[in-house]
Amino acid sequence: MLACPPLSWPPRVLIVEDESIIALATKANLKRMGCEVVGTAATGQQAVEYAALKHPDVVLMDIMLEGSMDGIEAATRIREKNPDLPIIYCTAYTDAGTRGLAASTNPKAFICKPLDYEALKDLIDDLQ
Repeated sequence: MLACPPLSWPPRVLIVEDESIIALATKANLKRMGCEVVGTAATGQQAVEYAALKHPDVVLMDIMLEGSMDGIEAATRIREKNPDLPIIYCTAYTDAGTRGLAASTNPKAFICKPLDYEALKDLIDDLQ
């Protein structure tokens, strides 16, 4: 768990992660940072719906998700409706091909799994 000062602002965060244990750990750490977690989506379709309904300040997006829509496609659809919404990819898939595809969605950043929550905190803090 994170043991550092909270963020300087209280962002609303949407977690898109199909591994429930990772989603729970991320949610717990985000709350310790002072974030409001507005939802946790396990599929790309849920991510698109939650982004439209819950108006997060930032989306933490895994690339490989349950269902037929991956995180890159979900990010593309989210960007169609909200082009300025920051997306941070949190993924174990860091090969050049995947990163190239994901880069087309203009993400704020990539962070590799396992997540470094202090680095994630810094990325989110810089969004304000």
